[in-house]
Amino acid sequence: MEEQGQESESHDAPQVSDDQAQKDEQERQREQQQAAKLLECEKLFTQPDSIMEPGILDVLRRYLDLGGSAQNGVDFLIDKYIGYGQMASLVCSWIAKADQANGETSSPNQADEVTHMQALIADKFDPDKVDALLRTRRGPPKWLTPLIADRAGRELIYTLSARYKNCQLLKYAMQRILMAGHDDEVASVGSRLAGYFEVFHNLMVKRLEEMLHVDDARMQVLSKELMDICCSSQHTYAHAQQLLKELGAQPQGARFKRLSQDMEVYAAEKLSHPIAWKMHQFFLGSHTSVADAEVAVLVADLLAADKGHTRSLIPKLHKLYCTPSQVHQIPPMELLQHPKVFEILVQGLFEPSQRLPVETQRTYVQLLATAASAVDQRQGGGSLDVAEVPAQVAALQGAITLAKQANEGHRFSPAELLQAAQPLQVPLRPEAQCLAADFQ
Repeated sequence: MEEQGQESESHDAPQVSDDQAQKDEQERQREQQQAAKLLECEKLFTQPDSIMEPGILDVLRRYLDLGGSAQNGVDFLIDKYIGYGQMASLVCSWIAKADQANGETSSPNQADEVTHMQALIADKFDPDKVDALLRTRRGPPKWLTPLIADRAGRELIYTLSARYKNCQLLKYAMQRILMAGHDDEVASVGSRLAGYFEVFHNLMVKRLEEMLHVDDARMQVLSKELMDICCSSQHTYAHAQQLLKELGAQPQGARFKRLSQDMEVYAAEKLSHPIAWKMHQFFLGSHTSVADAEVAVLVADLLAADKGHTRSLIPKLHKLYCTPSQVHQIPPMELLQHPKVFEILVQGLFEPSQRLPVETQRTYVQLLATAASAVDQRQGGGSLDVAEVPAQVAALQGAITLAKQANEGHRFSPAELLQAAQPLQVPLRPEAQCLAADFQ
């Protein structure tokens, strides 16, 4: 029995020692982790001006909870205080007093400081950290309101917004800037901010509303701003064109229709690619029939074609618009009455380098006369008025003859000049008048 008891005790002894060793190992790991956390806190304490950091009190509490010495923590904070912020404030106050003594409200030094601060913030800006700040707080940071109120602060927001398009805090700031009435300022930034769709859309809507009540000079300024921001990407361009097409169909939509057409020209020139003209067919109204959609495709091909290939497309449009025996068979005139179509037809007829065959010239004349004088009110329940087309054909033929004689060096007598002026008295549609002025 004694021998069995001794054997039992010998078996239990290794088990007890293993448990103790495991506990010792766990205690050692806990002490190492605690020491690492203490070291991490002390590293924060030893940063320059660490006592000025917003969360330093939380770090100090964690340091004490881990068993750190309160005296050591305070000594660290005192030893590492330098006072950069206070020194900067002191220098700024000196500059302000010097400016006041000289009777100045601002100085080059102040501008240099602002520029340096903007560059420093732009270099150190971390969108993830500021978004985390927005999520952890119940409201926006207190410093955002004075930043938005300052012109230089808003410039900094514009610069950062153009670089970090997915930053939620910057998106919120841009909305606040628009709500504060700085839409003119945002518009001057232009296409850099078009990536913020809400900002782009709100600015576009405000500009379109203003266009209803402005004179021609302001209209040109607004048109340039809109074309700049709307043509910055394909999705903003498509959105703007779809909206303009809908507005152009309204009773007072002539300005929006013209802006849509000018925007096509602007986009084509900016991209140096026919894709803008090819997209022309995508913005037709919901009432468009299949046959009219085919006409729109043909017009889009004409707009996108280079000068050497337009001549083959004109006869196809002439057949659709000038040869039907019934007026109701003629496609909608709005598809043909595009400024670029007028430009192609006028250049084909009046450029000195163009030598059109007689039949081709007749085709150009009839198509241009139809586009320039036909009045289409069928969509509103009216009719298509083509009564002025013959007079327009005669006027264009007279103008072509006059231009040909002048190009050949013919000297006109007073009677010939009086007779030559008669074709020029035939009225044109507004689209043709604008084009004629540009062409001259």
